[in-house]
Amino acid sequence: MFNISRQLQDKIYILGLIMLAVGIPLSNFLMSISQIILAANFVFDKRFFDRIKIFLKNKAVLAFVGLFLLHFIGLLYTSDFNYALKDLRTKLPILVLPLIISTSVVIDKKTFYLILHFFVISVLIGTLGNIYFYFTKDYKDIREISIFISHIRFSLCICLAISILFYQLFIEKIFSGYKKTIAIILLLWFVIFLFILQSLTGIVIFFILVLSFTVFYSIKSKNIIFKIVSLSFIVILLSFLIGYFANIYISYFKVSEVETNNLPKYTRKGNLYFHNPDNKIIENGNYLWLYVCPKEIKEEWPKRSAISIDSTDKMGQPLVNTLLRYLNSKGLTKDAEGIANLTENDIKAIEDGYANYKYVNSFGLESRFLKILFELNSYQVNGSIEGHSVFQRVELWKAAIGIIKSNFWFGVGTGDMVRAYEEQLNKMDSALYGKKLRAHNQYLSIFSAFGIFGFLFFIFSLLYPAFYYNRFKNFYFTVFFIIITLSMINEDTIESQSGVTIFVFFYSLFLFYPDNKKFISNKS
Repeated sequence: MFNISRQLQDKIYILGLIMLAVGIPLSNFLMSISQIILAANFVFDKRFFDRIKIFLKNKAVLAFVGLFLLHFIGLLYTSDFNYALKDLRTKLPILVLPLIISTSVVIDKKTFYLILHFFVISVLIGTLGNIYFYFTKDYKDIREISIFISHIRFSLCICLAISILFYQLFIEKIFSGYKKTIAIILLLWFVIFLFILQSLTGIVIFFILVLSFTVFYSIKSKNIIFKIVSLSFIVILLSFLIGYFANIYISYFKVSEVETNNLPKYTRKGNLYFHNPDNKIIENGNYLWLYVCPKEIKEEWPKRSAISIDSTDKMGQPLVNTLLRYLNSKGLTKDAEGIANLTENDIKAIEDGYANYKYVNSFGLESRFLKILFELNSYQVNGSIEGHSVFQRVELWKAAIGIIKSNFWFGVGTGDMVRAYEEQLNKMDSALYGKKLRAHNQYLSIFSAFGIFGFLFFIFSLLYPAFYYNRFKNFYFTVFFIIITLSMINEDTIESQSGVTIFVFFYSLFLFYPDNKKFISNKS
C-alpha cells in the first residue's frame, strides 16, 4: 500500500466525485477516468480491509450491489460469453461506486452542494455546446444535437438539474442576491432547452415531477391560500395540456368526407391524377394519397431545386416522399400547381428533410406530438414502424413479452439478450429483425434476461436501500428515484455506460446524503 495520508485520500475522493459529476453530462472518457481514480484511491487505502468489512456488513448496499451479482449469475446459462462479458464491464459501476461511496468519508453539506453545483454547471455547458451545434451544424434528426451523451440520458440530467435548482431556490433558499438571479435564469433555460431537445422521455418526466411536487407541497403546507393556489395550478395545467393536445389531435385527424366517384381525373395541365382513397394515411387533416400527379412532380421539382427528385433530402429520406408529405401537410395538390405554391422557405425545408410544414415552425413539444400522430396513423393503416421510434418500442415490447413467456422463470441469461430478441422478432416477421435491438424498457429487459426471480430481485434492489435508510423523505433521493425509474419504462437505462453511471452515482450519492444519521452511526 502507498503511504498516503487520510486527509489526502479524502480530498482525492471528493475530487473524484466532482470529476464524475462533471463527466456524466459531458464526457464518457471523464466518467471512466474519474471512476478509475476513485477505485485506485480505494484500493490503496490503508483501511482497505476494514472498509471491505464495513461494506459486507451493510445489508442495504449489498442488496443494491446484488444487481451486479444478478448479471454474474446469468453467466451460468448463457451461450454468448463475448456479449455477456461486455455487459458485465458496462455494469461495473454497480459494484464499484456503492462500495466506494458507502465506505468513504461522509461528506458535509457544503461539499455535497459543491458536487451538485458542478453537475449543474456541466449540464449548462452541455446545453450551450448543444445549442451551438443546433444553430451552426447540419443534422438529420433533432436528437443529434446532443453531442456529448445520448439525448435521452442528457434529458434526464436536465430534469435532475431543474429539480436541484428548484429545491435550492424555493425550498432550501440557499441563494440570495445575484446568485438567486443566476439560478432562476438557469432554471428557465434548462426548461426551454428540454423542449428544444424534444426528448419525449424528458418532457414527460418533467411534467410528472411538476405535478407530483405541486401536489406534495400543497398537501404538506398549512397555508390555505397556498393549497388553493397550488391545486388551482394543477387543474389549470392539466386542463391546458389536455386541451392543447386534444386540439392538435382533432385538427390532425379531422378530414372532409371524400366522394371517391367525384375526384377529378386530370390536373389543370391535363395530366392524369393518381388517387388511392383506400389508403387512409392522414396528415394535418388531408389524405396523403389523393391528388398525386407523378409526371408533373418530376417535371416541376427541378425548376425549384437543384436536388434531384430521385435523390434523398438532407436527413437521408427519399426526397419525393418528403415532398409529397409536405405538400399534403399544407393542403396542396401534389402536382405542378402545388409545387408552384411553395415558397422558397418551403423548398429549403423540404430539402432539409422536413416532411410537414408544422415541423419547421412548431415549438418542440407540438412538433414531437405531430410526429407521434403520423407514426400512430402509419402504424394503424399499414403497420409501418420504420423510422418510428415510439412504435418501434411497441414492437420491441411485444417481442420482450414473447421472450418472457418462453423463459418465465430464469430468463435467457446475461449474454443471450440480443440473440433472443433477434429470434423473437424473426418469429414475428418484424421489420426490426436484423437490427440487433433490445426491449427499450429496463423492466422488460431484466425480466427477459433473468426471469421472474431476477425481476423481483431487481425491484427489491431498487427499493430496499431506500426504505432501509428512509430516503423517500429526502427530496434529492426521491426526485432522482422518480426520474430514473420513469426513464426505465421507455429506455434500457442501465444498458449503456452513461445510463448505468447516472443511475448508480446519484442513487449512491443521494442514499448517503449528509443528513443520513443512520448511515453515520453504522460507520462509527
